[in-house]
Amino acid sequence: MMHLEYKKADYNGCHIDIQPDHKSEIPKLRQMVVNNLNIKNPAAVFAQKMKNGEFEDVPEEKVDAEAQVVNILSDIWDEQYSMNVLMLLSRAMQMIVDLKLGG
Repeated sequence: MMHLEYKKADYNGCHIDIQPDHKSEIPKLRQMVVNNLNIKNPAAVFAQKMKNGEFEDVPEEKVDAEAQVVNILSDIWDEQYSMNVLMLLSRAMQMIVDLKLGG
């Protein structure tokens, strides 16, 4: 399984990083994308990082800011642990339309 992670590199800009669980999966990345790529909910990834202590040296306001972004992104997953990339795209597009139409 792979996960999608939103983070700020050195907290000076942002990017979305898609990482395989193990480096041996990298050659299969294209095949995984072509087939049925599932992406972990960023809230689950963030929670695991918090549990592992990966934010211990990060200022609290930076962690809170990142948590806000993760919470916004995780709305697309609708509380599911992971979701197919095509479904995520479809849900994101619907959310954009709903925002633009005020619904």
